[in-house]
Amino acid sequence: MTEKRIHRAASGHEISLYCHVGEAVCAVQYVEDALSHSIVLKVGAPPTKSEADQQLEKHQKYTLGKAIRIAGEKAIFSELIQTRLNKFLKERNWLIHKSIAHGAKALEKNENRNRMIDRIKAITKQAHELLEMIEGDLIDFAEASGKDMSRVKNEISKYYQ
Repeated sequence: MTEKRIHRAASGHEISLYCHVGEAVCAVQYVEDALSHSIVLKVGAPPTKSEADQQLEKHQKYTLGKAIRIAGEKAIFSELIQTRLNKFLKERNWLIHKSIAHGAKALEKNENRNRMIDRIKAITKQAHELLEMIEGDLIDFAEASGKDMSRVKNEISKYYQ
């Protein structure tokens, strides 16, 4: 006997939470993508765009943890960036694996809900900061290799204004 269930609509608090989680997940994905690009460009530097695209596709399938581990093993970032990535991974894992399922009860109480939202906002902020650090590192790497990055810097400057 199967009974058709009607699921209730999300409450305003839940919708707010989902929006914050969505924003954080998007920010995390940009960090993951930048990290994949860094690994491809700084570890082996493929000679052709086609080979680079193939390697990038492979690296984009890695989990964030695996990509961070590779970056650490290959020492492609400064100690500051690597340390920030390692700390960020713990927060990202909480966001992806536990924030909603384990945070449902937090929605019931304003104080807990606010702490949870603040933690999610902090993850978004960390992701934006890491992205800027990784972008800067890639620009420095390209310039050290003799590439003119003025156009890229211009576009980034426009984006962040």
